[in-house]
Amino acid sequence: MDMWNEKLTRENITDFYNSTVEMAYPAVFGITKEPARTERVIIKTYLDTYQQRSVLKGEDVIYTFGDILLKNANEEVEKFPLPENIAFAERYLDEYSRNFMLERIIMKIDSTGYKVAEFISSDAKKAKPTKSIQKVLDLFPVTPLLIFQLILLAIVVWVVSSAAVSVPYRNDPLISPNKIFEDSDLQAQYVGVLPYYPLYVNFPGNALTEESEQTAETIPSEDPLTPITHASEPSATRG
Repeated sequence: MDMWNEKLTRENITDFYNSTVEMAYPAVFGITKEPARTERVIIKTYLDTYQQRSVLKGEDVIYTFGDILLKNANEEVEKFPLPENIAFAERYLDEYSRNFMLERIIMKIDSTGYKVAEFISSDAKKAKPTKSIQKVLDLFPVTPLLIFQLILLAIVVWVVSSAAVSVPYRNDPLISPNKIFEDSDLQAQYVGVLPYYPLYVNFPGNALTEESEQTAETIPSEDPLTPITHASEPSATRG
C-alpha cells in the first residue's frame, strides 16, 4: 500500500478511509480491547482529521491521522476503563464493521448540523487581518454566529412588535372605518352652530336652512348686521 500523499477533501475521504482503516482497526483494538469502543474511536478520528483538512498538506495527512488516532484511543480508555482481570479475544476488521463505520462517517460529514458547526468554527482558521483591522475586530468582534444571532434577534423583535399591535385590537380596531368615511356632509355638521354667532348667515340649499329660519323667526326682527345697543338706565345725576 502506498503512503497517502493527497490533500484530504470530501471527494476522497472514502478512498482515505479504505486505505487506512485496515491498519487503524487492529491498532485501536489493541488499546481499547473492545469492539464498540474501537469503532467509536475510529469514527471520531476520521471526523477529527477531516475537520483539519484545510490546514493539512497532503504529506501530513497520514501523520496527523495517526496522532489523533492514538490520542482518541487513550482518551476512550480513560473515560470507560475495563476490568484488568478480563481477557479479550483477538478480533479483526470484518466487512460489516468496515461498512458500518464508513456509513456513519459519511452521514456525519453530510449532515446539516455538521456543516453549520464547521462554518461557524472556520473563522479561527482564516488568515489574520492587518493590525488596524485587527484592533477594530478586537473591539467589535464579528463572527458568523454573531450575525446569525442578530438576524434571529431582529426577527423576534419584529414578531413581538407586530403581535403587540395586532393581537389586542384584532376584534376592536383603534379607529372605526365608519367614523372615517361618514356619509354626512361637513357643512351639514357644522352649519347648525352659525345662528349662535353674532352674524346670521343663510346657506341656501342646505338641509338645516329651514330649521335655522324658524329659529330666526322667534328672534325680534332687526337687521342682523346692526349692532345691538341697550337703553341706558335713568340716572339720578341726569337733568
